[in-house]
Amino acid sequence: MALLEARGLVKQYGKHVAVNNLNLQLIENECLVLLGPNGAGKTTTLHMLAGLIIPTDGAILSENKAISRDKVGFLPQHPVFFNWMYPKEYLLLAGTLSGMTNRTINERIQYVLELTGLLKAQKQKIGSFSGGMKQRLGIAQAILHEPQILLLDEPVSALDPAGRIDVMNIMNVLKNKMTILFSTHVLHDAEQVGDKALIMRAGQGISYENMKEWKDNQLQERYRLETSEMLQDELLRKFYEHIEVQETKKVVGTLKPGITSNMLLQSCIEQHIQVRYFGTEEKSLQERYMEVMES
Repeated sequence: MALLEARGLVKQYGKHVAVNNLNLQLIENECLVLLGPNGAGKTTTLHMLAGLIIPTDGAILSENKAISRDKVGFLPQHPVFFNWMYPKEYLLLAGTLSGMTNRTINERIQYVLELTGLLKAQKQKIGSFSGGMKQRLGIAQAILHEPQILLLDEPVSALDPAGRIDVMNIMNVLKNKMTILFSTHVLHDAEQVGDKALIMRAGQGISYENMKEWKDNQLQERYRLETSEMLQDELLRKFYEHIEVQETKKVVGTLKPGITSNMLLQSCIEQHIQVRYFGTEEKSLQERYMEVMES
């Protein structure tokens, strides 16, 4: 049963349809990535799921019931902070506004600051924080009330490499504690953290990818061959059934039925072709993404 489900989700502003009949399911302890270019509807979708805007049509459910907002934690793409506050003050305010008791807030503050690596920054004002530190504080606020579902809108898009690594590491830890849905247009981030990906375009979900199953399937007879000499078309036609990448000294593709990798290597040896690299190769998420977007 889905911990979070959107059925036929629509958001329309006048004549503009930002999200159009979107369906998605998120099961417990799963990390789903919303992938797509700017304007695909990712932020609008997250805002509807977080309860910040009302859908024009469709339903948002949790375990086949209307979702309780207590279950959801949300980090917007551009979180706003009071720079004159200290981290504890900010989290105390956030917890109070969400209806938590002071005792629970104080217990949770220590935990979330430790989890996000901000304990040593307790005596710093938020205005002195780096971008990565502010994003980690935003995550601390989003999980303060122990949500079952964490929604993150482009959580690392504005960060430098060190900040990106910090936030991605936190997300990997949180995957074991709660269900995560985050949006990004950075495919490398999706591959690092995501279990599944929903590729969006023009407000619609156009491809739903199970990342693990999809990667496993790519290992079937897809081979990359790199040589020091020019590869002849005759050799490639003899051994390769389908060629996806063909360069002067490099080829990637699937072998013909009955052709083994040893047969291809033996032929290279017989023709005195020096092999620099040969092996199975996964199709990258970027290749799959471009296939879907161009279809």
